[in-house]
Amino acid sequence: MRTGDEYLESLRDGRVVWVGGDRIDDVTTHPLTRAQTRRMARFYDLHHEPEMQDTMTFVDDDGVRRSMMWFTHTDAEGLRRKRVYLETVVRELDGGATGRTPCANNYGLITYEEDPQPWSDQSVGTGGRDLTVGIRSFLELVKEGDLNCAFAFIDPQLDRSDPSSAKKSPALRVVETRDDGIIVAGVKAVSTGTPFADYIHIGVFFRPGILPEQVIYGAVPANTPGVTILSREATVRDGDTDNHPMSSGGDELECTILFDDVFIPWDRVFHIGSPEHASLYPQRIFDWVHYEALIRTMVRAELMVGLALLMTEHLGTYQLPPVQARLARLVEFYQTLRAHVIASETEGFMSPAGLYKPNVLLFDFGRSYYLERYVEMRNEVVDLAGRASLLFPTEEQWNHPELHDWLEPLQSGAVGKPHDRLRISRVIRDLFLSDWGDRISTFEQFNGTPLLSTRMLTMKRSELSPSGPLTDLARRICGLEAAAAPEVTAYTEQAEYARRLDGVRVEGSRVR
Repeated sequence: MRTGDEYLESLRDGRVVWVGGDRIDDVTTHPLTRAQTRRMARFYDLHHEPEMQDTMTFVDDDGVRRSMMWFTHTDAEGLRRKRVYLETVVRELDGGATGRTPCANNYGLITYEEDPQPWSDQSVGTGGRDLTVGIRSFLELVKEGDLNCAFAFIDPQLDRSDPSSAKKSPALRVVETRDDGIIVAGVKAVSTGTPFADYIHIGVFFRPGILPEQVIYGAVPANTPGVTILSREATVRDGDTDNHPMSSGGDELECTILFDDVFIPWDRVFHIGSPEHASLYPQRIFDWVHYEALIRTMVRAELMVGLALLMTEHLGTYQLPPVQARLARLVEFYQTLRAHVIASETEGFMSPAGLYKPNVLLFDFGRSYYLERYVEMRNEVVDLAGRASLLFPTEEQWNHPELHDWLEPLQSGAVGKPHDRLRISRVIRDLFLSDWGDRISTFEQFNGTPLLSTRMLTMKRSELSPSGPLTDLARRICGLEAAAAPEVTAYTEQAEYARRLDGVRVEGSRVR
């Protein structure tokens, strides 16, 4: 298994990274990026801590101990074990501060592993090559190296009033096909955490009018010649752990990636050329991302409850009935998310490849629940803290001999030490009242698939169509005839594909 030091060394590979106006020569040492590299190194080191071995690792069929991010769950208990691992990673990496870790990024690769043949068969322009060979070799490569593959799926925005805008778009496209691979040029508009990844996982979200040459799925190393990683300004508060306990831990960084005639060998090309194929796959890839995201937001909701409880206890307001009623809303928020996680595991099913998959509807709607209510719950935490969430001394003021005796009584509370309130206040401020915290909440709104797109894709599932089983009871109560077979449309094709790929529902170990 990879160590944190090995991970840090792998990032010193000559990759071209810009953060704001700074060209970063070494992401492991530059003040804008080094904290995030240490956080990711900590992720790898967690797997080597003896007391965490049972949670963070497993022994595969060949007797090799591996990271749990490569664990294959073939039943409900296996999925629960994977969830405990994912949950532990979020908890250990500062709870609300953690974005996509390597285990979150790599979860999306399952889609290729489960169903590789269509990626090859439906490609256009490969000269009949079997792309499944490269898909399988790449999956083995990232597993053996414990590598981190960052997503780059989002293309530049289009002028939707212009029918020819796709042709004018700078979106990444194939510009040359060769015997040894393809040459691509253009832009991927959004890719998160790419400065800290080993590979860039290229894909597309289908959109009407997308050109065949813009449909590319594959992978390139982050230091590939011609690749430039262009990040927004960083919000990290490097080195200021006292005043900024959360935001000093690193910034995940959203990036635009420039591809200047980049070569991709055929064994790193997973699919090219078919918009029809692309229309079916994105939600399958991001199913796993959304499941992990629900677990991550569940832990964040737990942190929100804990912060509110600690602050109201220190302020002496915890026992007031109106405060308790508001605290109960935060508890409800957390417990409902937890219920979605557990229910999605309990109501899971076997995929055609033999993987036990959590119930897609339950974890997608759990994520929707979080996104719809997060702002309201954030405001509850801030309001319950009152002025303590915003007005408090810096660590330098607190330690100044001329100021300390004035400041200490202002932070005294019903329980604990005066400095305790400062610690709670600083976490609340970083999470909910800073540009660093706003970035986290904005990221979750668009993580994988935005809320509206998730709902639209969810409604393409066959069991939710008017002719599906969900209308059976209403038809019987209304005295209507059984549903006829639906007309074959783009809608029904996507619904049928989702049903086929998700396979057979199971109850416990019994197929039904």
